[in-house]
Amino acid sequence: MRVFRNLFVLCLVCMVGWKLRMEHEQPGPGARQTIGSVFNQVALRLPNVHAAGESEQIYFSPSTDLERLDVSLIDHAQQRIQVAMYAFTDRTIALALARAAARGVEVSIYRDRAQFEEEQGRRVQVLALLSRRPNVHIRVKGSDELMHQKAMLVDGAVLRDGSGNWSVSAARYQDNQVSVTQNPQQIEAFVRDFAAMWSRPDNLLEQ
Repeated sequence: MRVFRNLFVLCLVCMVGWKLRMEHEQPGPGARQTIGSVFNQVALRLPNVHAAGESEQIYFSPSTDLERLDVSLIDHAQQRIQVAMYAFTDRTIALALARAAARGVEVSIYRDRAQFEEEQGRRVQVLALLSRRPNVHIRVKGSDELMHQKAMLVDGAVLRDGSGNWSVSAARYQDNQVSVTQNPQQIEAFVRDFAAMWSRPDNLLEQ
């Protein structure tokens, strides 16, 4: 009987010690998340990953709601978001960017001229939701040649790219593919290209 009692006490002590260790290692509410943890959390929140490698995940609509993917990435941003987006009419994504800017994230959005003007003509709400907000910067390509990218870089470390525009139809109904990667070479290439587009002397400066 004494042997069983001793075993019970030993098990209890081990469980208490394990719990204390886990609580000690758990990050506090103000702890900074690593990009790797953000990458994994996005995958967990969107189970329909059609292909995944060590540093890349691929999603397809309509089987995956790409709007949820983009909002998740935006909500995890801590420093800056750089966007090159051909069509942008999705109000939910615009609100996510507005929330990011409100918490101090620098948001830079580069747009195609013809598409941007067409959306303004239809009085799409996206511009109204983002205009004149602190930390939000919008530039529009001056040339009539298409700016056809659909890409977003979060905190210089997670790149979203593919065929999906930021519209409800593109995210939920159309056949589109979006990849999310941490590949340093791909990210470096986008950083260079975005900087070149952003600094064009004939850009139209919206804000």
